[in-house]
Parts: sequence; structure tokens; C-alpha cells
Amino acid sequence: MVLTTAVLLVLWGVVVVRLPTLWRDRRQRTLWAAILCLALARTAAFDPVDERLGVPTLAHLFGVLAAYFLLRFIALATGRGGARWQPALALGVLVALEVLAVAAGGIDTRPDLIADDLGAAHVAYWVILEAYLGAVLVTASRLFASVAHQAPPRLPRLGLRAMAAGTALVALYASVKSALIIAYGAGVPVDFTRFEPVARVFQGTGLLLVLLGLLVPATRRIRSAVRAYRSLLVLRPLWTAMHDAFPEVILFSPRRAVIELAGVDDVHLRLYRRVIEIRDGMLALRGFLPATYAPQAYGEAGMEAQAIALALHRRETGEAPSETPGTWAAVGPEMADEVAWLSLVSSAFRRISPGGVRTPTPFGSAR
Repeated sequence: MVLTTAVLLVLWGVVVVRLPTLWRDRRQRTLWAAILCLALARTAAFDPVDERLGVPTLAHLFGVLAAYFLLRFIALATGRGGARWQPALALGVLVALEVLAVAAGGIDTRPDLIADDLGAAHVAYWVILEAYLGAVLVTASRLFASVAHQAPPRLPRLGLRAMAAGTALVALYASVKSALIIAYGAGVPVDFTRFEPVARVFQGTGLLLVLLGLLVPATRRIRSAVRAYRSLLVLRPLWTAMHDAFPEVILFSPRRAVIELAGVDDVHLRLYRRVIEIRDGMLALRGFLPATYAPQAYGEAGMEAQAIALALHRRETGEAPSETPGTWAAVGPEMADEVAWLSLVSSAFRRISPGGVRTPTPFGSAR
């Protein structure tokens, strides 16, 4: 029960964490659909839920859908076909399971009842179900194992290997269960009450490995997004000053920014855009730089911030811009260099601004 609960919690956590990937591409949407169907299948199979619903085959139907979407993801990831036969095969499996369940008079998934009246329809039901799931899982395991060799070392490679091992364990569970059911149908005595608890540990461990592997890229992306969002907040004082002085430098309206929040990569786009807007504002402010400003002599971001504050003050007091525009400190060449430098300048600018710039807050603006 503890392992099952842990798998469910991690599973639904993955569903939520990977929700933003729906906006990325078709492959990510297909993978997310597979994870969602798997979450629904494991939830429907959870004993308290199963007892309340009273539909043991519901978990199997969701499991088939999860396997179908996983197979579609593999086809999209490898560039192979299957757009026609894969849905037809999945539909055929679903129809066959429903027909066999009716013919068998119902399918019970509890270990102490699997062997009761295990006739031909029951055997056929379990073999079709486990064979389909097992074939898809073996295909997925081979894909993850082959891709792991080409993945970057450390976490990405470890995540793919965990997914390969996890899908292999679940495939082993499906194949062993099919073999035992066939053997029992052929007259070999099988004690399912002893087999099923141990087998479920293998199944749960395999699912947990797959989910942990799936979380590796999501964790990396979340960490990157958090760092980018923190930079957005740090840059806000300087951006606000440029926005107030030169509204025309803003590339998109705040309403557009709210809409773009749905995108998983949007925070990086917003950071890139904020840097551009700050630089455009500083470019327009160059004419108000003090004549004595020499960026090559300034090694500290605080001095750049003081120069920005002075230039803004000279503009606000109506001083005419210089015929020879000044220049700001040269930074680069990477965007990361710009973000790091402007973050230091923005922090210093916030400290020296006389109440004109608000302290950044996470929910103060869509931008």
C-alpha cells in the first residue's frame, strides 16, 4: 500500500509538472497524454477507488490507452510510421477486452479471485491485455536504453537509464503474469495469492523508476525557469526606470505577457526581452550621460547605476542631450553576461533610487 501510494503521488506530480509541455510540440503532448492515462489507470486500480467504482476493467482500459500514447510517442520520437495501424490496434485491443469481459461474465483483478472459474475467455482477456502492454513496454525500454548512450552524462543519461530499467521491469511483470495465467489455464497449479503481491512490488518499482526518470528533464527545466524568473525580478527596478522614461522601448503589452505565461519557455523569452528593453532604454539615455563618464574606468556596477540615475535626473530636469552621446560599459558577448551585469546594476540602482523604484515582488506585474 505504501509503494502504491508513493507511485500515485509521484505519478500525479509528474502529470502536473509536465502540464506546461502541452504548449511545446506534438511529441510532448503525446507523452503527457500517456502519463495522464497511466495516472488514471493506477488511480482506478487503487483498492479504495476500485471498491467504490466497482469496475475492475476500467484500469485496464486506461492502461491500454497509456500504452497507445506511449507507442505514438515512440513513433514520433524515432520518425517512424504507424499513424494508421497503431490506433487501429489499440481500438481492436479495447474492443476485444470488452467482448471477452462480457463473455467471461466479468473480470476480477483481486489475486484470490483471478483463478476462480478461469475459463478460456478469462485466459484470452489477460493474454491480450498483458501481451499488448508488454510489447509496448519492451519497445519503450529498448528506445530509452539506446538513447541513453547518446544523452549527456550524469543526470540526463541516468534518467533515461532509469526509464529503460523501469519499463523493462513492468514488461517483465506483464510477461510473467501472462505465462502463469496460460499455465493455470492449461492445468498447472498456480497460487496467485503468493505471486501477485511480489509481482506488484516489481510493477510499482518499475513505474517509480520511469516516473523519476521523467522528472529529470522537468527538474532541470524548472530549475532553469526559477533562475530566469529570479533574474526577471532583479532586473525589474532598472526596467521600470527605462519603461517610465521611454515607454516606446516596450516590445509587448502587459496583456500580451499574461497570455504568454502559458508557455513553458516563456520565462526565458521574457528575460531575453527585458534585457533588450533595458538596453534600448539605455541607448536612448546615452545623450544625457555626464561628459566625464568613462565606462572603461568603472569596474563596479554601482558606478554604472549612479551614472544611469544621474542621466535620468538630467533628462527629467529638461537638460538638452549632448551632441556626442556617451557609451555604457561594454558587456558580453553572451546573453548570460548581459543578465549577470544588468542584474548587478539593477540591484545597485534600486538601492540608490530615492523611492522612485519599487522593490520587485513575484506577483506585482505580468512582466
